[in-house]
Amino acid sequence: MSRKFIYLIFLLVLFSCYSENKVPSNILQPKEMKGIIWDVMRAQTLANEIARKDSTLDVAIETKNLSQKVFKIHQTDSASFNKSYNWYMKHPDVLKLIFDSLYVQKQRENDTDIKRKNHYQKILEK
Repeated sequence: MSRKFIYLIFLLVLFSCYSENKVPSNILQPKEMKGIIWDVMRAQTLANEIARKDSTLDVAIETKNLSQKVFKIHQTDSASFNKSYNWYMKHPDVLKLIFDSLYVQKQRENDTDIKRKNHYQKILEK
């Protein structure tokens, strides 16, 4: 086989993989989706904390209310988010990139918290 043929095959495979995972314009783009997922996860954590402190509140209702606020901040709605999330679920390679990025973001946040606590601990020890 000639090099041109092998190169052409490689390009076709690469292009077919790229186009399959290309996010359509009617779907929230990865950077936007990452921000929304991050904020929704934080809203869920906050809803659990609020409901834990006030037994008259329902976690599901608090989560829904806070999630709606997240969607408003990101200038979207639950229908658009759900449609996009379903698309990402059908394209796990793209979704994995988002969750990997979220994991790194969380690790950075944890590292910053640890550094901050260590800093304050040193101040208190003086």
